[in-house]
Amino acid sequence: TKTFTAGAAIGKHILFKLSSGKLAVAAPGEEIIGTLEDAAFAGLDIRSVRLQSAPGTILCVASRAFRACAVVYRRAAGQIDDISTTSAIRVGIALEAATAANDIVEVMPD
Repeated sequence: TKTFTAGAAIGKHILFKLSSGKLAVAAPGEEIIGTLEDAAFAGLDIRSVRLQSAPGTILCVASRAFRACAVVYRRAAGQIDDISTTSAIRVGIALEAATAANDIVEVMPD
């Protein structure tokens, strides 16, 4: 893990990028740095993040329901789902099902 300064409020387990050296929610087609381990409640909060290069699984927020073992992709608001599109960037494989939007699921990253 590594600590960064948040550029705004960002929820726990959201995929993020760096923008001007601060944490920001990653859009679907943007490169990610990792996931937040704790929510940032405002800009300038210092938060620990799980880097994408770290070994092991990550926790992510689902944008909709999907089955366990589904290949998951980046979506708006730093979330994931199992719908593949031509611009979708693969995150990994869901190790558990999401039963509804905003469920937290364990993912084996690519």
